[in-house]
Amino acid sequence: MKNDSRFRALLARGSNVLCAVAGILCAMSFVVGAEGYVGMSEPPASATSYLWCALAVCFGLLFFHVYHRLKVRLSFLQVISGLVFGLVNVLGGLLFAYDSWAMLKSPVQLALTLLKALGQALPMMAAFGWLSHLLENGALSKAAACNVDAAAPETAQPAGVWQKMLRWARQHEGLALWLVCCLCWLPYVLVFFPGTVCWDLGESAQMFFGLRPMNAWHGVLATWLFGSCIWLGRLVGSDNLGILLYVLLQMTLLAYMAAQMLTFLRRRGLNRVFRLGVLAFFALTPLWGGYVQFVGKDTLYVAALGLYLVRCAEALLGWEEASPCRFRFWFCMEVFLFGLLACTIRPNGLIAVLPMAVLMLLFRHKEAGAFWQTVRRNVAICALSASAAALLFSYVLVPGLGITDDTGSALYSPLFQQSARALRDHGDTVTPEEYAAIDHVLDAANLPKLYEPWISDPVKYTFRFYGQDETIQKEALIPYRQAWWSMLKKYPLTYAEAFFAGNVSYYSFTPKMEGKTYNNQAGSRLVFENYINQMGDDPRLVHVYQPVPESLRLLTAAFARGWRHIPLASLLYCCAFYTWTLAGAALSLMRQKRRLALCLFAPALLSLVVCCVSPVNDYFRYFLPVVAMTPLLVGIAAKPVQADAL
Repeated sequence: MKNDSRFRALLARGSNVLCAVAGILCAMSFVVGAEGYVGMSEPPASATSYLWCALAVCFGLLFFHVYHRLKVRLSFLQVISGLVFGLVNVLGGLLFAYDSWAMLKSPVQLALTLLKALGQALPMMAAFGWLSHLLENGALSKAAACNVDAAAPETAQPAGVWQKMLRWARQHEGLALWLVCCLCWLPYVLVFFPGTVCWDLGESAQMFFGLRPMNAWHGVLATWLFGSCIWLGRLVGSDNLGILLYVLLQMTLLAYMAAQMLTFLRRRGLNRVFRLGVLAFFALTPLWGGYVQFVGKDTLYVAALGLYLVRCAEALLGWEEASPCRFRFWFCMEVFLFGLLACTIRPNGLIAVLPMAVLMLLFRHKEAGAFWQTVRRNVAICALSASAAALLFSYVLVPGLGITDDTGSALYSPLFQQSARALRDHGDTVTPEEYAAIDHVLDAANLPKLYEPWISDPVKYTFRFYGQDETIQKEALIPYRQAWWSMLKKYPLTYAEAFFAGNVSYYSFTPKMEGKTYNNQAGSRLVFENYINQMGDDPRLVHVYQPVPESLRLLTAAFARGWRHIPLASLLYCCAFYTWTLAGAALSLMRQKRRLALCLFAPALLSLVVCCVSPVNDYFRYFLPVVAMTPLLVGIAAKPVQADAL
């Protein structure tokens, strides 16, 4: 017996040492050399920095907890996904740091890079294992948690204001959660009263009031909504009141989304600790208060798409105590309205809404009763109807009103970037025919100096056919596409570098982007500065007057942005954190063989794809739908109290 205990003690010590060594080596694999560094961030920390020491400790504890204490066994898919992350992350880090993969031509550098990829893959594998353990072993959803949420008997509750408030909150759960979110966001609305108007909606207002021709570049519905709010504000007082009306609309709908997500998670049996964490994420982190006061189209889009996903999840997964009346007319109308709003407030919303509807219609669970089969069919039909109505709006109503669509050339942003990078890096080998084809649609002479890896706007805005008929644009792009294809065969690595440089931070843990970029857009998280007052003095233009002292606004903005510098909390501002959290949750669903629930990940996945072909890298407001859907999807991946096959 003594020999056995000694052997176990030695084995435990050996595993501790092994975890510590693995943590140190994995942390060192993330170190980036400062020589030749051109990344849009502060210079990287040296290999002796305490930051890497702290990371090594975290990795060592992670390995010990996952493999020694929990004894987690990874699935084949988790191992492969971890290796994919390691390769993607190390290549993304190299491209961010040095703007090139040229160093990989050296066999020694290639071997070192592959070793670094393995070192970066191991912590992600452990993270996948830890997440799957939490989701699959009842850590987030326990039967006891449901009993805690149940209202206690009347006799067990002493009379008091606090107890009455709690009782009211339990009886009006959705309204109580909505009020909590609104109250927590209210300070941002008051400090930045009436709100921070983005440049895009400033241009939309010009279109609404006839100062420039109307087009669909910023979204026709967004133009009408914001213009109508400003018009109403001017009727009763000023532009400020119209801006405030739009901000209150954003706050109301976004708080409703958060409340409905939390209500759904309670019905699914998620415990109170997890739900309080989700509530704190929405109510207390500066992200949502910052975007509530930011007047743009993204906040409304996020709320609409999030509510659409909640309703689809309710129909797909269901719950035992559901009333048939709950899923009749108004429920289906919500699916239709939220789907339609998501498709029209931002044109790419159709990419997220339509596939979800198709998946719900195609995939059916054999064990589901007739009632749930009918619910899913009705919801799918409503979602398809919303998609059809959005197509009619965009391709029948809008052209019928004489509104031009200039968005077609935006799809060429990645291609334009590739052409600009090829001219920058290989201008001496580009043929005259290829140069002429590029110059026909873009300002080829200035592309090399205009090119920025992280944002395509400087290149894209040299497009020579803006505002012209769509047919003319398509004809002009035909020779360009031919030149692009011929150059792809000559410069495949340059094209790959241009593409990944434009989206690498959506799935790689690159440093927070800081530095001067075009209009300071790339890497933007929260915007608290109004620029539309610079548009001119015409009284028909939107003008913002913020009465709160600038010092208080600057202090609040510093607090909100300061979270990016807090260890761990900074992950909430990192796009890759959400991308790989959802990847881990999806892998857990596969292990649980709940493949039907994976359908609900389609909007988040397709939103990520949209970000990857968008004009800006690491642009948080583009990525915001994925951020909003992550808590809900992680909760869906948690094993239900009574396991089902969904």
